[in-house]
Amino acid sequence: MPRKNIFLYFRISAVVLLTFIWISCAAPQNKQRIISLSPSHTEVLYALGLQDQIVGWTQYCNYPPEVQDVPGWVRYDQYLFSSNEDELKKKIPVVSTFTDVNFEVIETLKPTLILACHQMQKDIAEQLKAKGYNVLFFSPVTLEDVFDLIEKVGAATGKGALAKKLTLGYRSEIEQIKTVTKDLPKIAVYFEINHMGPYVLGSGSPMDQMLAIAGGLNIFEDVTSEAFRADPNDIIKRNPDVILTPLWPFAGRDEVTNIREIMTRPGFEDTKAVQNSRVYFYDSSLLKRPGPRQLVAIRKLAYLLHPYYFRNPEDSVDPWELGKIDATYPPLKALK
Repeated sequence: MPRKNIFLYFRISAVVLLTFIWISCAAPQNKQRIISLSPSHTEVLYALGLQDQIVGWTQYCNYPPEVQDVPGWVRYDQYLFSSNEDELKKKIPVVSTFTDVNFEVIETLKPTLILACHQMQKDIAEQLKAKGYNVLFFSPVTLEDVFDLIEKVGAATGKGALAKKLTLGYRSEIEQIKTVTKDLPKIAVYFEINHMGPYVLGSGSPMDQMLAIAGGLNIFEDVTSEAFRADPNDIIKRNPDVILTPLWPFAGRDEVTNIREIMTRPGFEDTKAVQNSRVYFYDSSLLKRPGPRQLVAIRKLAYLLHPYYFRNPEDSVDPWELGKIDATYPPLKALK
């Protein structure tokens, strides 16, 4: 072969090889078939850009807003199961009501990964593992556990670098919030989980940590429990500065209470929260989902507790009212 042709041959071979390498690197990875058994996992998957790999989810998945544009999606309060066949016609079938799952639909979907969350789903996760499915189960009790959840889901789906980038940003923002709240008065907060009971927030959970970061002090910090039934007289005795009660999109009248009901409970008129009109709704779907929006939740809490120093996040339910802030404390420095 002439020398000129040899050089041409090697040049062409090199170009072909480099093109093959580029195509191999640029080509998308084989898509996984992911089932999300909790709304929080759905939010994590969307944050990681994995929404096209979701093949099944829960009745309560509704965020980010793009979820509601998926063909076949309906509000949780309007959802009605008719048959497996009808579910499988949807782009993303409902496979769970959170506390129980449709094993037949899951089997038909042939998932490569199933994500479960919270102790209420532990038995479900074990049953699915026993059937041979690849299941990641999480039950976070700290914010670090939440960030670890995001990173592990990222590692399992080829999005490890993005997941770590996100959590690094979350940690950085938390430190920024702490630099402000560390010099502000600690606001005593009664955090109601459910008015039927009432069930309240104890210590040892991501929500309790978020409250502390936002400059609040859980009046039941001495009780280690994510939620427990409290004596109303004990709430009055602990005299909160602020009372928080849950609200969420599409909540039914029988599912939530209202501000007036709380303010007129026997003896509650003696609390500083009622006297200063500092009884607020909080977005339950925002605060109780361990995932990317926990930072929005912290900013929301910081705004409700210290509105002189924080702005109301855009993607959160507005407060009922801010009440007599100055009755609790005057601004310590120039407003931001």
